[in-house]
Amino acid sequence: MRYTIRLTICSFVLVAVAGFSAAGTEFEVLASFPKAASGAYGVKAEGLPDGRFIVWNGDAVFVQTIVGGNAFRQIASGYAGDPGFIAVSPDGHTVLLGAGYSGKLYQLDVRAPANYSPGSEAATVTHYYGVYLTQDLVLLDRAADDLPTTELAVVDLSSPSPAPVRVMLKPDPDDLTGDEYGVSACLAINSSRTTVYTMGLVYDGWMLVSNQLKKIPASVLISAYQAKAVLDWNVDAIAIVGPDAFNSGGPAGISSSEELFIGGFGGVQRVNPFTATIVDTYDPAGPYEYYGVASNPYTDIVLPIVADPADYSMDVVYAPAGAFAAVPALGGVGLAMVVAIVMLSGVWRLTRQRRAACPSGG
Repeated sequence: MRYTIRLTICSFVLVAVAGFSAAGTEFEVLASFPKAASGAYGVKAEGLPDGRFIVWNGDAVFVQTIVGGNAFRQIASGYAGDPGFIAVSPDGHTVLLGAGYSGKLYQLDVRAPANYSPGSEAATVTHYYGVYLTQDLVLLDRAADDLPTTELAVVDLSSPSPAPVRVMLKPDPDDLTGDEYGVSACLAINSSRTTVYTMGLVYDGWMLVSNQLKKIPASVLISAYQAKAVLDWNVDAIAIVGPDAFNSGGPAGISSSEELFIGGFGGVQRVNPFTATIVDTYDPAGPYEYYGVASNPYTDIVLPIVADPADYSMDVVYAPAGAFAAVPALGGVGLAMVVAIVMLSGVWRLTRQRRAACPSGG
């Protein structure tokens, strides 16, 4: 009964926050957000199925104490590295922490978190970004070891010796000319894990030549991994729209309605991949900054992130105004319902006490 009451209250909080964030357009600095650890450049965050955010700062892992709350509780530490990504597995409580160039991939169970112990890495594979295809298979966007481009590679974390298996080059190295080369970008996968969204980037020196957003059926990637086949970027990856239509950060998050959040210079774009349109652009720090992004697909809250100009190892995290508070605002109806539930809880407890005092029912 008490579990049901808590779950119901949490559900009201979740609905209230989700309803607000969808309509909110103003942003404010989320000062309580965990800061980067010493030696790390920035933080990474992702949404858990219960609506809370999980955060990794290059050492410690934090979880939001309550949906819509502005406090974060440390649950583990010792996971050293420059945060590249956090991915939540299909089971909803196992998370993967990607430490980028160091190649360290840490797995952590949010239900039973433990501090890092030497040798407990899930795998060591250099990478830029990653998502779970299945409970064991992870898709990584990483630099190709033998070509001037990037690759999508699958790693089986259940293997005794996890190693990357190339399933696609992006872009195709035959399409590069002169000194051009491919660069990695973020990845996103929808909630049903049927579609992966990716971006191909081409640079010449420090100059961005082109970018293109594409989608790939997850089943095609898994089949290529099983067959040890390499897919064709120009054929097997389906273009959302022509080149250079969106920011170059790549899809770093996805909403419950499958709208993509793409960071980069100028803001965080909210993109509808079905209509190939930019629904909104969030640029709370101004249009001249480079934006990272964290999002929660269960509450549709998006967090634009920019580097602090006073200390580039620190991030300034913005949140929809009022979305994070000491006590989430429920509105009149929601508050009345929660009060009613609490009152019923009191009546239930009193009834149990009386029955305990009078076992015979008198």
